[in-house]
Amino acid sequence: MNSQDPLSPTTSPQTGQAQDPLAQLQDIHLPAEIGIWPPAWGWWVTAILLIGILAATIFFVKRKKSRNAYRSLAIAELNNINLKYGAEQHSEYLQALSIILRRTALSGFGAGFNASLKGIEWLEWLDKQCPNTKHQFSQGVGTALLTGPYQKSPEFDRNDLHNLSLLWIKEHRNQWQQSKKETVNKETANKEANNHV
Repeated sequence: MNSQDPLSPTTSPQTGQAQDPLAQLQDIHLPAEIGIWPPAWGWWVTAILLIGILAATIFFVKRKKSRNAYRSLAIAELNNINLKYGAEQHSEYLQALSIILRRTALSGFGAGFNASLKGIEWLEWLDKQCPNTKHQFSQGVGTALLTGPYQKSPEFDRNDLHNLSLLWIKEHRNQWQQSKKETVNKETANKEANNHV
């Protein structure tokens, strides 16, 4: 029996030289490096969640800005009439202020606002929508809106009324900030008021 050791050098029939069988082996093949593309499914889920959160944030910020855009316009108009009407034009100032407050209420409350409110009910409604006014429309400087526009020289503190109106425009609760219970109560009251007219 002629057995050869597999690790012993063999003679090549072509060259006649001894060959080492280990020299014929190739080096260890390393696996290819893991690439960054395509990412694992966990990264896809994370990316989708981040995009969703970003889109929702942008949506809600834009919606809030658009729902409150009327406030910045009303503040600009309020500041404009304060500059436009001089110290001797109190009744014109009060007329313009009343218009701005009604426009703001219509913009902020839409169909939920009873535009037929007049007199003390109107001032009480303003106080109710912004508790921070502390009843200053119906019991304080805001009462100048009742008769002042119809007087030649009404007496009132213009700066206090301006600041009160500015506070109301900035802080009143509009139709999107009302609770469901308040909204239902208002709709019922508006329907009753419209039925009596």
